Amino acid sequence: MKRNLTGRVIPAALALALAAAPVNAFAATKAVQATGVADENGFISQPGNEYDDATMKKLADNMLEYDEIGKLVEVYSPTFKTVKETYSDKKDAAKDVVKLKSKLLDSSGELADTASTLKGSLDAAKEMIGKVPAMTPTNYAQLYYSSELMDYQADAIALQGDSLEQVSPEQMHIKLVDSTRAALTAGAQSAMIGYKQLKLNEESLESGLTLLEAVYQSTQNQAANGLATQSQVLSARQQLESTQATKLTLTSSEQKLRQTLCTMLGWKYDAKPEIKDVPAADLTRIDGMNPEKDKQAAQDNNFTIRYNVLDLDNKDAGSVEYQNLQRTIKQEKEEVASSLVNLYNDVLQKRNELQTAKAAYELEKTKMETAERKWQLGTIGRLEYMQQQNSLKTKEIAVKTGDLSLFQAMETYDWAVKGNLSLSQ
Repeated sequence: MKRNLTGRVIPAALALALAAAPVNAFAATKAVQATGVADENGFISQPGNEYDDATMKKLADNMLEYDEIGKLVEVYSPTFKTVKETYSDKKDAAKDVVKLKSKLLDSSGELADTASTLKGSLDAAKEMIGKVPAMTPTNYAQLYYSSELMDYQADAIALQGDSLEQVSPEQMHIKLVDSTRAALTAGAQSAMIGYKQLKLNEESLESGLTLLEAVYQSTQNQAANGLATQSQVLSARQQLESTQATKLTLTSSEQKLRQTLCTMLGWKYDAKPEIKDVPAADLTRIDGMNPEKDKQAAQDNNFTIRYNVLDLDNKDAGSVEYQNLQRTIKQEKEEVASSLVNLYNDVLQKRNELQTAKAAYELEKTKMETAERKWQLGTIGRLEYMQQQNSLKTKEIAVKTGDLSLFQAMETYDWAVKGNLSLSQ
């Protein structure tokens, strides 16, 4: 079967596709000229693919699915492509350490810029807590959580670059290939979850804006009949305009994050792939989590510990360096065990928050049913009815936000078990 792999542009100058800045049309055109012929979506594939035709065809469709992110990084990430190409030349890999170190540090900075895209909406969102029903502390917390996770991935890549030195091919593989693949994949997953959170917040604010517009109109009507002051009219207008500004900020962040996902995973920055939903949190996964049982795997898989264990072979047994490294490894294993407990507790906390949000939503649905009956009987006004509608929407968004938050917490725990846990040592 002939490979049908057209569909993704890999901008040649893009160090890491988590960069927030868009790639200009000229650069994208040059990338197409350098690597092949693009299809109607404007993207093409990388050479040397590692998957079968059916998998590659699915990766090359115009949809972004969460469970494909790891494979998309393998095939389309320009940073990972560079790492693999450099590492494959094991004999001369050492001479490229300086180049790779610079590349990874640049990538870290660009990933940090992407985190700032989310953080750019935090101040405006925080101002709305308690003022706009649609902006809840939970919505704000999830935005903050997603931005911090991206900062974490930026730090992880920075540490890889900062500590890179003349090492054995096996150490180089752990330092570059294994840990970079994990950091890029986890970073893209966090970016997709953050994008979906922004979309939820945008939906929530749209509901709040509908209510605030009605409140403003009602206040104007009351003022015209002498039942409200001009100060009350001004206050209603200011709250409406402030929420509109917040929505613009969130929409801008959402668009930038969409561009990030597109460029990171192979599309042109202005492409319009369908970004599918993040999987719902599967509560049964928690039953399989046990920090005490999982800590051995997390210690054995941890990229930093694996690297340092190999580095022991480069030290003279009994030397001060050898003893210091042994002590460091012991401390790192203790840190992994402690971190795993904290991550597990975070999963449990997020599960409890989701259950609370679901209970609140069910209660709000009962209130909405009552409001529906009263509305049909004409015993409540339009504004009161709209307030109940908005309250229900707020509780619905809180459930979806809680589900995203729990899913992210479970993913973070699983990544720690698989070795992607940055250590302070």
